[in-house]
Amino acid sequence: MKVSSIGFLFHEAWLNIRRNGWMSVAALSTITVSLAVLGGVLWAGLRVHEIVAQQPQQFNMIDVFMKPTASRQISLSTKTKIESIKSVKSVFLITKEQAWADLTHRDPTLTKALPDNPLMDRLQVVARNGADVKNLAHLLKNSQLFPNVMQVNDSGKEVRILLSFATLVRNIGIFLALSLAVATLFIVTNTIRLTAYARRREISIMSLVGATSWFIRLPLLVEGLFHGVVGGFIGSLFVLAAASEVAHFVAQLNSPLLMYGTSSIISWYVIPGLVGIGAIMGISGSLLAIRRYVHA
Repeated sequence: MKVSSIGFLFHEAWLNIRRNGWMSVAALSTITVSLAVLGGVLWAGLRVHEIVAQQPQQFNMIDVFMKPTASRQISLSTKTKIESIKSVKSVFLITKEQAWADLTHRDPTLTKALPDNPLMDRLQVVARNGADVKNLAHLLKNSQLFPNVMQVNDSGKEVRILLSFATLVRNIGIFLALSLAVATLFIVTNTIRLTAYARRREISIMSLVGATSWFIRLPLLVEGLFHGVVGGFIGSLFVLAAASEVAHFVAQLNSPLLMYGTSSIISWYVIPGLVGIGAIMGISGSLLAIRRYVHA
C-alpha cells in the first residue's frame, strides 16, 4: 500500500468522524464513561486483593498465653509442638521479661505501681494463610493437646470479614467488567454501523471500481480505533483521578487494614491497559459493524 493511500485512509476516517459530529461525540462520551467504570471496577478489585496480600503478620497472628505456672522449658516445648502443625508458618516466644520491659517503656507509671511482674510468656503464632486462622485458633484452645495454654486470642473475625469482602468485590467486579465490555462493544458496533450505512452507496461504488475490501474497511476500522483509544485514554485519566481521591480519603481513616503496603497499580498500567482494551473494543466493534456492507 502506498504512503499516499495511507494518508487517504486516515483522511477518510477523520472525515467520517467529522460528518457524524454529534454522533461521534456521543459515542466517544459513552465509551469513555464505560471504560472509566470498567477501569474503576478492575482497579478496585485488584486493590482489594493487594490489600489482602499485603496484610502484615498481625492479621494472620494468634496470641497464645501460657499459664503463669508454666516454666520457660514448658513454653519452649509448647513452641516446638505448635511449629510442627502444618498450617503454622512460624512461632515467636515473647517472654514475660520482654513483655514487662516493653510495658515499662510504654507506661512506666503502671509498672512502678505493680510490686512484681504479673505477666506470662506469650507465643505469637503466625498462620500460613488467613483462612487457616479460625481452625488453628480452635486447635490451640484444645486443653488436652495444650494443657499449659491459658488463653488464645486471634484476629479470625477481622480476617474472615476481609476475605469475604475481597471475594464479593472480585465476583461483582468480574460481572460488571464483562457487562461493561459487552456494552462498550455494542456502542462501538452501532456507531460504525451507522457510518457504514450512511456510506453504503459510496462503498458500493468503490467496490465496482476495483477497490479491495480492506481498502474500504480500513477507514471504518480507524474510526472505531479512534473512539476506542481516545475513550480509553480519557477514561484512564478519570480512573487515576478517582483513585487518587480514594487513596487520600482512605489515608485519613487510619484503619489497620488499609495502612500497610503501597499499591503497585501505577499510571503506566492503567493508561496502557484501558487504551489497549479500548483499541480492541473499537476494532472488534468495527469488524462486526461492516460485515454487512463490506464482504471479503
